[in-house]
Formats: sequence, structure tokens, C-alpha cells
Amino acid sequence: MIEEKLHEPILILQDLQGPKIRVGTMPEAGILVAEGDMVTFNTAITTYTDGQIPVDVPDLYKHVKPKEKLLINDGRVETEIQEVVGTKIIAVVTEGGLIENHKGINLPDSNLPISSLTEKDKTDLRFGVELGVDMVAISFVNNAQDILDTRFLIKQYEEELGLKPMNPIRIISKIERKNAVNNIKEILAVTDGIMVARGDLGVEIRAAEVPLVQKKLIDAANNIAKPVIVATQMLDSMQTNSRPTRAEVSDVANAVIDHADAVMLSNETATGKHPVLTVKTMAEIVITTERSEYDDTDLPPTHKKGTSVDTAIIELSRIVAEEVGAKIILAASLTGETGRMISHMRSTLPVVVATNDVRVQRQLNLSWGVDPFILPTCSTIEELFERAVQYIKQQKLAHKGDKIIVVAGEPVGQAGHVNVVEVREIV
Repeated sequence: MIEEKLHEPILILQDLQGPKIRVGTMPEAGILVAEGDMVTFNTAITTYTDGQIPVDVPDLYKHVKPKEKLLINDGRVETEIQEVVGTKIIAVVTEGGLIENHKGINLPDSNLPISSLTEKDKTDLRFGVELGVDMVAISFVNNAQDILDTRFLIKQYEEELGLKPMNPIRIISKIERKNAVNNIKEILAVTDGIMVARGDLGVEIRAAEVPLVQKKLIDAANNIAKPVIVATQMLDSMQTNSRPTRAEVSDVANAVIDHADAVMLSNETATGKHPVLTVKTMAEIVITTERSEYDDTDLPPTHKKGTSVDTAIIELSRIVAEEVGAKIILAASLTGETGRMISHMRSTLPVVVATNDVRVQRQLNLSWGVDPFILPTCSTIEELFERAVQYIKQQKLAHKGDKIIVVAGEPVGQAGHVNVVEVREIV
């Protein structure tokens, strides 16, 4: 396995396609439209017929109104709906371009009651559950119900497949609709993390708003210690070029400075000419930025219901570590929750988190600054320390005489039971 070769836990994140609205089958050369042209979209056809453009969502005509925008191919072609007649949506072109096969459609002004899980998504999700993926990303999330529906389906599939995992598959909500931005508080209350998916989001809202919305979403996730990924077009020009633009380098660096847990590549590595070089380039940008003083800004304390003692102890651990000159922070986390909370405090010290579940180890690898490792369940803090020191020495994270901050409680590793900060010395 790659994990064994690299000695690094690798998180498997299944990305569900979601209900992307698309143009149907068009002529091979596409159809060129110009500003001022009148065009007709028809949700009742699948192939370009009699000058009408097919749309693959049959009920779409029920949920759109005149004066709303209908955008094609990530906004490259823009139209404004004039009237709806039966299944036909008649619009005027406000920005011309080429309409080709199966290009995406965005309706930023429309309130679409479309579930974020299609029948294909449900089939794919069952496949992912059967394979044992660690996380699932839901596309085109609208509200909290989308996450709750997905979580219910995961449990249903686990029961049907006879699976009894120690810990659940975690859910990442992709924020790429205006509705999701407006509903971010309720979404964050039930999701396990978010992805700022700027491709469709940049079409749903004004381009000038994207950087500000990105910062607000990162802050909102950080505020309750949930992982946040920034994705889409980060090094887009490297699909064809061997060097990124200066603007792209700044984009990646700013996501790091804003305290995203991860930055993600898409087309750059999926279909680009320089996938390995692109990963190396992004890693260099991240490392360089994290070494700078601009990445040293402290985050405010978390605000999670029922975790006041845990939060206070974890915040105290950072202060103690700095005062005594500790080399490392050690914790145990059976579910990953304690590890994510320690990640939130953005310590400059290595943070090692012991867990007894490989799935939790992989999930924790998404949280910034955490080095998760497998350790049998420990019954006491003393046992945790003695067992963990072996791993710490093996990884050369600390040496004899170095001080370690132990964040724990009993039962060891359970969130809600963190009540001890100890200073220990390696002997």
C-alpha cells in the first residue's frame, strides 16, 4: 500500500457529483450565440431540436422566473430569462459565446428545491461505504438537511452491508451555491467540515465577492474547530504551463494565511500536463508561507456548545508549552474531536495525537498540524505517555531531556473528558 511505503496516513475522500444542471446533446461544433439573441431552453428534450437547447433537469422550468439569470459553462455565456412557456425557458443573451455538449448551467438568482443527492450519488455513496472511504464530499449543498440525509443514508448502507465501523465516515460539505453561503451557520452545525469550492461559487455570486466570502467561510469553520479546504483553480494555469502565475501563488499563500486546513488541486492534477510538478509547486508555496511571520496569527478560542472545559484545557496547553519550552504536544483522541480542537489552536510545536482507529488517523491528517498515529487504547495517562514516547523517539520528534505537554483525561481519548495538562520529560 502507498501508506506503508510513505509511512503516512492517506485520507480517502469520495467526491459525489451532485445535481449539476447541464445542457443536453448539442451539435458537434456547438451553437454560437451573440448578445441580444433570443434562445429557447427546453427541459422536455435531450437533443438539440428545432433551435431549442436541451436541459437535463425535466422539472427545472417550474422553479425559474423572468428576470433571473441563466448562465452556461461557468458563466462564459450569460442569459436573462424573459418568459417560461410550458417546459420552454425563453431567454435573451446578455453575453455571447459557444454553447457546447453537456456544459454546466448555473441559476444564481433562482431558489431551486433540488436535493444535493441524485440517484447516481446514492449508488456511488453505497459503493464508497462498501469500500470503506474515510470521508464523503457532498456537492451543491443547500442547507443542513442535505447533510442529515447523507448521514442517514451512510448508516442505512452500513446496516445493509453488515458493517459496524468503530467511527463514522465524516462528511465534507462543498460550499458552491449562494444558498449554502446564506445557510452556512446551520450547515456548520451538522457537517464535519467544509470545502470552499470556488468554481461554481464564483458563478453563483459576483467575482468580486469570492475572496471575501472565502475568508468568511474559513473564519466560520475555524470558529468551531471544523476543517476547511480551499479548492478550485488554485494553480489553474499549470494545466498547460510549467510555472504558475504570480496571482495564483498569492491565492494559495492567502488561503494558508487565512488558516485553511488544506488547499486542493483539481483539473491541474486530474487532466493537466504537469501533475507532479504542480503538487511540488503548491507544497513549496504552503511551506514557505507557513514559515513566514504572516502565518503566525492566533485564532480566537472555539465556540462549541458543551466543550468549555475541553477548550480551556487545550488553550492552556499552548500557554504552558510556550512557558516551559516544550518540544511537542501529545494527546489521545478516540473519535478525532480532541485532535481537531488542538489543531485549531495552531501551535508552532509538533502535535502528535494517538488513536486506536485507522479511519480516525486518516481523518485527522486533514486537520492542520496534526501528526496522528495508531496506539492501542490506553487506560491511564501514564500508559498513554509511556507508549507514545516510543513513537516520538522513533520519529525523532523529541529526545531525552525534552519536555512534552500531555493533554488528556480519563477515560483516555474521549472528547468531553479532557481535564488534565501535564508537563512530562523524556527519560
